[in-house]
Amino acid sequence: MKTSKATFVQNNLKEDTGFLLLQLSHLWDNYHERVLKKHYRFSSVQYAVLASVHWCVMYSDKEVTQSYLAHHTKINPMTISQVLGALEKKGYISRKPHSTDTRANAVTVTPKGEELLKDAILLIAKADAKFFNILGEKNAKIFNKFMVELIEEND
Repeated sequence: MKTSKATFVQNNLKEDTGFLLLQLSHLWDNYHERVLKKHYRFSSVQYAVLASVHWCVMYSDKEVTQSYLAHHTKINPMTISQVLGALEKKGYISRKPHSTDTRANAVTVTPKGEELLKDAILLIAKADAKFFNILGEKNAKIFNKFMVELIEEND
């Protein structure tokens, strides 16, 4: 009996946008992991969620909830829930009942979390500058523009 083999759309993986994005996102995430674990006992997803809570509290007019964070970060709600639990255990965030939605909690960054973010945000900014340096300023803006367009189109 002869088995059929699936064929790929691209014969050259350097032309496969999805595969390239997969590789790049994992390289970038692993780089963040190394940088954060070197200085803190903190994962890249914990940093992303904590920094997002902080950003949303500062710049949003809404109370920050698990659902809001999931939409903001594009991270699965179950993962957000697990990460918030870990951050709360470490004392970096607090949750209190939402002012209008009895089903939700409002999330805020604690003073301990803010203290950690002071240095971590600068550390990650330097790491990103090093990681994306090859693009140069002009290409980085174009790259970001395309990423925003892809996110908005597929959200």
